[in-house]
Amino acid sequence: MPELEDIELLREYAERNSENAFAKLVERHVNFVYSVALRSIGNAHAAQEISQAVFIILARKAKSFSSKTVLSGWLHQTTRLTAANYLRTEIRRQKREQEAFMQSTLNESESEAWLQIAPILDSAISKLGQRDRDAIMLRFFENKSLNEVGLALGASENAAKMRVNRALEKLRKFFGKRGVALTATIIAGAVSANSVQAAPVGLAATISATAVKGSAVAASNLTLAKGTLKIMAWAKMKLAVIASAGVLLAAGAGTAIYEMSQNSHKETVAPPATNDAAEMKINWLVGKKYSMRMELSQNTETKLPKQPQPVKSDVEVAQDFDISALKELPDDGRQLELKIADESLNVSQNGNMVLSFDSTQSSLPDTNSPVALLSLIIGAPIQYFVNANGEVEKVEGMDDLMQRAAAAKPQQQALFRQLFGADTLKQYASLGEWLPNHTVKIGEGWSVKKDILSMAGILTLDMQFTFKNWEQHNDHKCARVQMTGTVSTKSVSTGSGAMIQIEKGKITGEFWFDPDLGMMVESDSDQSIAMKVTTQAQIMRPLMTEKSHWTLVDVQ
Repeated sequence: MPELEDIELLREYAERNSENAFAKLVERHVNFVYSVALRSIGNAHAAQEISQAVFIILARKAKSFSSKTVLSGWLHQTTRLTAANYLRTEIRRQKREQEAFMQSTLNESESEAWLQIAPILDSAISKLGQRDRDAIMLRFFENKSLNEVGLALGASENAAKMRVNRALEKLRKFFGKRGVALTATIIAGAVSANSVQAAPVGLAATISATAVKGSAVAASNLTLAKGTLKIMAWAKMKLAVIASAGVLLAAGAGTAIYEMSQNSHKETVAPPATNDAAEMKINWLVGKKYSMRMELSQNTETKLPKQPQPVKSDVEVAQDFDISALKELPDDGRQLELKIADESLNVSQNGNMVLSFDSTQSSLPDTNSPVALLSLIIGAPIQYFVNANGEVEKVEGMDDLMQRAAAAKPQQQALFRQLFGADTLKQYASLGEWLPNHTVKIGEGWSVKKDILSMAGILTLDMQFTFKNWEQHNDHKCARVQMTGTVSTKSVSTGSGAMIQIEKGKITGEFWFDPDLGMMVESDSDQSIAMKVTTQAQIMRPLMTEKSHWTLVDVQ
């Protein structure tokens, strides 16, 4: 009889109070949890206490997990959070003690690479986005094949391989900034060989007994678990504040290119006399569903008055969504429907994780909770009426969407309208606005200049596109298009409570367009923005860099 999956065992425990099912979960993951705690603390006894606290939390939250949860990813984050809570309350760890302990537990023949990365491995992993972190957990901590990783993440084997490689590259860069220069291959080998150590004999049995029977839990472990649960709840309460701040920052920086006015024009540069041509026009195929993924990484450094060190913030956002072409409209238009499948947000400040939100790992919260602002958009159907040029002329479904927030407080309703207004959501289907909608040749260029209505005022986005060459991109023969541009302040608004001006803004990137499919299949962009933010109390000058990646995952 095949073994039950993690989520099946959790469901068995949650619904039937099966201690046997929970014991199997503990036995399966205790070495992993103990190893993460051990690396974080550097003390074997403390690592056992943290391990027990983590499984107490798991038992108490068993009913809240969705079928898409990757349990090892959740356990890693919770262990890290519990270890940090332990350190704040017990003050037992010092860096030299951890490094000395790690050195003593390794055989002399083990990789020098592991000696270098072990003290900072879990910190590096915690900086990854949820999907990247899950991929690393499955591949190297659970030793899953790429096919198994893909199945767990709901992706193909090739997509899983790409995600694992991208995550390894992010880890490589993290280590490199801290003076540890290693290749992604060496990192993969070191982590796979050394990341999970055997927990002390009897720890699994002790955890299984104490996690499901509160009366048997040591007071220190129960206090630790409760403290961690409070921190997790407080992190969620901060979400609305950070989300609204992110909207202001993105709007002020010119990155919220989705809030466009129709005050724009397109120009085409004369093409060369001869060259292979491509028809650059969006074609939504009726009856097809287009599955897409967006990933965004934003880094901001802000110098504050009378503060010796700048405040550094890192934001990781990922979103999976589907656009279905429902039917053909007169004049070759289309009726489309958007549904956002899942969404994740990770925010850290000065290297410390502030919060981690993932819609696939949370039950729908009470609408009075700030985290509901992100949860309410999941699965909401939004319909578009698009003309033959791929431009959205009408959006429907907004009243039903806003009704989802009807039970929220007035301030939360206002924030929800700002985050998910019609001007923002319509741009999911407005890919055609960036294309010339006619045949172009290699070397031909066109420009798009738009006024952007944002919470910070009116911004001007001036973009130049050039058809560079043909490329075989995955399974698509694509026209590769290079883009460069600037974003600047046209007029300033103080409606947000601050005056935000862009002093210098630059955008570069490229996208791949498949003329046979009539669709963009992938895009990458880099943005660098210098701002001046003026409030009643002070003037700040944030410097922001942002990388965004968009992929057409599947058409079916």
